This record gives sequence, C-alpha cells and structure tokens, in this order.
Amino acid sequence: MAKKYKKAKFGFFGLKVQIKISYSPKYSLPTLPVININKNLLFSMLLIIIVLAGSIPLKEKLIIPVYATENTKLLSDISPLSQISENNIPRPVSKNDDVVFHGPTDKKKIALTFDADMTPRMKNNLTRGRIQSYYDHRTIEILKNTNTKATLFLSGMWIESYPTETSFLAGDSLFELANHSYSHPSFDGHCYGLTPSKDDQDKEEINKTQKLLSEYGKSGNKYFRFPGGCYSKTDLENVKKEGLKVVHWDVAGQDGFNGDRGLIEKNILDNVKNGSIIVLHMNGFPNEPETANALPKIIGALKEKGYEFVKVSELLGADKIVTMSVRDSIDSEYGL
Repeated sequence: MAKKYKKAKFGFFGLKVQIKISYSPKYSLPTLPVININKNLLFSMLLIIIVLAGSIPLKEKLIIPVYATENTKLLSDISPLSQISENNIPRPVSKNDDVVFHGPTDKKKIALTFDADMTPRMKNNLTRGRIQSYYDHRTIEILKNTNTKATLFLSGMWIESYPTETSFLAGDSLFELANHSYSHPSFDGHCYGLTPSKDDQDKEEINKTQKLLSEYGKSGNKYFRFPGGCYSKTDLENVKKEGLKVVHWDVAGQDGFNGDRGLIEKNILDNVKNGSIIVLHMNGFPNEPETANALPKIIGALKEKGYEFVKVSELLGADKIVTMSVRDSIDSEYGL
C-alpha cells in the first residue's frame, strides 16, 4: 500500500522547522517522522544550550570570606582560595587620611597584631551554646612560649565575654591591648557584610570599649582599628576626637574562615618587610580554624630572617609614626 505524507511546519526562535510524517491510509497510524532541520537552526540550538549551561552554576558561587559578620557562613561553605576578605585590602579613601599602615622601614622590626571580634550574633551563639568559645587560648600560649610580643585589638563585647582573660592579657608584658570598637560594626556603609553603624553611634562604639579597656585592661589605650578597615573622613574625625590613633596593617594573613594553613603562612611570609604590621585573629574555630596552627611557622620563619617582633607602640614610637592613605598602602603592597 502506498504511503502518504503530511507536512507540519512551526517556528523556533524565528527559524522554520519542517517535519514530514509518513503514514498508511489503511490504519491511519504514522510511522517514524523524518525531520528536516536546517543547519542554521542546529547551530542556534547549540548556542542556546551553551549559554544556558554557562548561566547555571555547577556549585554555589564563591563566597567571600567575611570575618565576624551578622551573616557568617559555615567553614565548609566557604572557599579558602577566595582572596578577598575583611582583612585583606582596605577600601580606598582620600590621600589625607591619617591612618597608620606600617612603621619605619629602616630597621627589621615588625608588629604582630590580633583582632578579637564579637558581634551581637556571635555573642548570642556563645550564650546559647552554639559555639563553645570565641577565644583560642592556643594563640596566646604560642606567643608566650616563643616570647613573641603582640598587640591585641579587642572589641568591647569580647571583653565583656572574657573579662578575666582580658585582665590576664593586660598584665602580661608581652602584650598591649587596643580598641576594636564595641560590637564590630561597619563604620562606613557596606563593609564585608558587617552590620552598619551610623556616624552618631561612632562615639559610643569607641568609648564603651575604652571604658572596658580601662576597667579590665588597667592601662590607657591609644590605638583604634576599624572593623573591616572601612571608614570615612567623618569616622576618622570621630576617632581623633577621642584621642586615639588609627592603626591598620600592610600584611594580612587572611585567616578568617580559612582552612588552608599553608595559604595563611604564605600570605604573611611572602609579604612582610621592615616595619610591617601584620593582622591575624584570635577567635579560633569556626572563625579562624588554622590561625594557631600556622603561627609557629610564621613566627619561626620571620625570626630566622632576622625580624624582631615588637608591640605597635614600640614599632611606631611617639615621633616616628608612619601614615599613608589606603590607596598608597595598596599600591605599595602590590607594587603598583
């Protein structure tokens, strides 16, 4: 029996497709269709598939490691290879900013500094028992065992959570304590996910911690560090009004939520130079799971190179404070 054919046409992204179907008149059942697709359509379909495939992530987008924010992620969710973190490159501001990034470069003296952060969310985790501790004692033990001086920038809420430890640290001649705000907010807009603080709240953030340092630290503090390294001219003015000097860093370990000990070591050892101020953290797991583990090699390697660890006050001195803009700091650090 002779076969008959029917043709069907339809459009696809502006291109015409023609399908020819053969069938038997007796049973009126079509056999397998013969599809004629023009090569331009085939190419277009392939292109569409490639575009769609590229728009679907194989895995979650890389998460920028954010240290001590109100939206912290689990360690397993964060890529240790991501190079942008809170304590990496500060945001550029004008060249007139009076911020210390490093000390004099004529001697092999460097300052090792540690931030002890505490946000309302972190304190809530601590109170509810979700996190065992935000103080890694091993960090201090290593510093003491190696007779290494350091400057500790403490947030007020951290001091309130660890008053006895704060008094102990203040009484040790190896350490000096400094101000890292009260609740670790962003002083200037969007800053690595930190909760924003208004300019009229700056004074309270600074003074509450100053009082706590005076009460438990038993010494007059003269240094302040902005959470995330973010600030405006108004913020700087507010800090100066309180009689404090802003001290940031020129070398970052990038240890926040970083499980790669080797990378933390490399970030420091490859970038330290005369007068450097190094920033790390002392909160421990889960915020900095490898800081204490990386510390012995960092200290040992730098001492072998002839560097002397001193406190920030010893590095800077009353008449040798080196200030530079954030932009200059970035250019200097990366050879731009």
